[in-house]
Amino acid sequence: MYRTVHIDGHRYQVIGRIRLSAVSRACYGKYRFTLRRTTDGTLWTAYDHRVTGASELLRNSG
Repeated sequence: MYRTVHIDGHRYQVIGRIRLSAVSRACYGKYRFTLRRTTDGTLWTAYDHRVTGASELLRNSG
């Protein structure tokens, strides 16, 4: 079962998590999360230690 999170009044399912390479200290311990908005199925990306309601999302093109 996918984890669901609410961000900016929308519901998203976390469908993937990949650890970022430790090329720099800024990336240490962070992940790239792939999320699917449940209302329209669009894909979004978040970069951080975890996904929260305050996470900044970037829309995937394509």
